[in-house]
Amino acid sequence: MSLLLIYPHLSVVGGGERLTQILLYELDKRGFDVMVATHSRNPKYFPETSHVKFKLFKQSNLKLSCNRMVKISDILVTLDEIFNNYSIDTVFSMIQEPIYLLLAKIVKPNIPSAIYIHFPFEEEVTEENVDEFIEMYRFPGSYEFMYKFVDVRITNSNYTARVLRERFGLESNVIYPAVPWEFFEDEPDLTYDPGATIISVGRFVPRKRFDILIKMFKEKIKPEIPNAKLVIVGVPDVRHEKYYESLKTLVSSTEDIEFIDKPLTPKELIKLYRESRVYIHLRIGEHFGMAPVEAMSQGSIPILPLKSGLAELLTHKHDGYLFSNDEEAVVYMVKVLKMPRSEYLGFKKRIYRRALYFNPDRFTSDIIGYLGLHR
Repeated sequence: MSLLLIYPHLSVVGGGERLTQILLYELDKRGFDVMVATHSRNPKYFPETSHVKFKLFKQSNLKLSCNRMVKISDILVTLDEIFNNYSIDTVFSMIQEPIYLLLAKIVKPNIPSAIYIHFPFEEEVTEENVDEFIEMYRFPGSYEFMYKFVDVRITNSNYTARVLRERFGLESNVIYPAVPWEFFEDEPDLTYDPGATIISVGRFVPRKRFDILIKMFKEKIKPEIPNAKLVIVGVPDVRHEKYYESLKTLVSSTEDIEFIDKPLTPKELIKLYRESRVYIHLRIGEHFGMAPVEAMSQGSIPILPLKSGLAELLTHKHDGYLFSNDEEAVVYMVKVLKMPRSEYLGFKKRIYRRALYFNPDRFTSDIIGYLGLHR
């Protein structure tokens, strides 16, 4: 059985790309043949194998006045070529835009389709950056009505499933994401206390609110805990260059912040997570995020927004903390950084056990089941 997987940009290093990477090479290990249609890829993270092949979107060379239509015609031409030259049984979009699947059904009407919905709307699009989305073969604002044409809808959390149901009246199957196997290979030392360090990881985009975190650290955390340190890890996003530059300016005027603005390997991230007592995620309304699970797998206590899919990761005050506003977030960070060693280690053991669920084998088995794949 052969799967066509669509993800428009595999040259970016973000949560969606990393989850796609996990799925592809787990399917590869199990002997499933996968053709991947994409606009761009980083061969270091997405190599071809005997089972995983890549097809870049082909330029249609049609003279159209609207760039959106040019990109759509490129995808149509690419899908036509794939379906004519390869035996494809199912088409699966690993990004939340059903437009790819509707185009696939135009080319091959009876092809079974499925989609993994991170969130049913593109939250980062603005009037200023919408053209950059289109250049990356993304079509925000033009696909939402198409979810009903997809055969199998999968969401990444109950939070996302609820939004899909409330806004579109559509049901979905919830499959929580996974983090790479590297985070589970070596159990962290569950008796080790790293001290007063906070870490936060994510792309440098406004919704992640790193600027707010830096101000919190400078104005609220440091006066309370003078030896506290903050580690911020992320990658710039071409659609939000001004925000990235503003973060660098803020960091330069704040003591005890380590600012890492490049992709890190799982091994490098593991080292940072293990040296942090607290993982903080300030984005309100985050449908899900891989970084909190990565941090949990290494014993860093998560402090997460109550209004989010992330809240489903833990039980408040048992294996982490859920905050309703920024003031609560500060209170919980201070609480964990000041927590007696024995109490902290109890939390550490519980969150480590909770993180074990989010492994690639469970995620891939769930996807295979809902897509009805078989060899």
